[in-house]
Amino acid sequence: MTDHSTTACKAQIRQQGDTLQLVFEHEADAIQSAINLKQPHRLVMENLQYLMGILLFMPAPQNILLLGVGGGSLIQFFRHYLPQSHITAVDYDQGLLDLAHQQMLLPQASEHLSYAVLDARQFIIDATRQYDLIVVDIFDGSQSPRWLLTDDFTRQLQGRLSKQGALAYNLLIHSETAFSTFYKRLRQLFKSQTLCLEVEEYENILLYALNFRAQKRSMMQNIEQAALTENQYQLPFRQMLSVIYNINPVDAGII
Repeated sequence: MTDHSTTACKAQIRQQGDTLQLVFEHEADAIQSAINLKQPHRLVMENLQYLMGILLFMPAPQNILLLGVGGGSLIQFFRHYLPQSHITAVDYDQGLLDLAHQQMLLPQASEHLSYAVLDARQFIIDATRQYDLIVVDIFDGSQSPRWLLTDDFTRQLQGRLSKQGALAYNLLIHSETAFSTFYKRLRQLFKSQTLCLEVEEYENILLYALNFRAQKRSMMQNIEQAALTENQYQLPFRQMLSVIYNINPVDAGII
C-alpha cells in the first residue's frame, strides 16, 4: 500500500490480486476507485457499471465530460468502448491525478483526452462546449456536496448538454428529504426524462436525465436492446433493466 498526500487527505493504493484499489486513509473500507490490471477497460465497481446504464437510452456520445476522475476507471472504459469520442476529465486535485497517472494506469492527455485541474463549478461556468454525456462523480468525504444538488448548478449542467445529451449522476445522499427534493426538481427540469437506480450492497444512488425525449419502447423491446448493448459494452444491461423497472414507475418518463 502506498501513501500519497493530496489537497484533501491521504490517498492510498492497495492491490488485491489483479485489482488496484484507491482508498482514503480516513475511510479505508470505502473503495473510491478500482482498476483491473489485466483489463483496465472493464469496470470493476458495480455502481459504475450501473452508472453506464445511461448508454442503453442514448446514442453513442461523441463528446464526454467527466466531473471527478478518481482512479480513472471511467476514462479507461470510454477510451476502449468509445475510442472516437473526446473525453474531458475535470478534477480539482492535481495530487490525486498524479497518483493515478503513476500507479493506477490513468492515461496521459492525448488527442481524444484532455484534463482540467479545476473545481467543477468553475469549469461549468467557464465552459462553452456542449457535451453529449456529462458524468457527475464528485464526493465531499462520504457524501455528494450540497452545491451539486442546487438548482443553479443543475441548470448550468443542462445548459452544457447537446440536444441529444444526457446526465449521469453517481450520488451519495444520506438525507431522504434532500434526495426527494433534488430528484423532483430534476424531473421537472428534464420533463420527466429521468431514471433512478440503486445497487445492491452500495449506498450510491444513480440517476439518468435525458435532454431529449427517449424513443418509446415496450419492456420486451428494452430487453432486446439491452441484450444487444451488453455485447457492445460488456455490461449487465438486462440486470440493470430489472432494477429500473422495479424502482421507476412505468409510463412516467423514459420507460
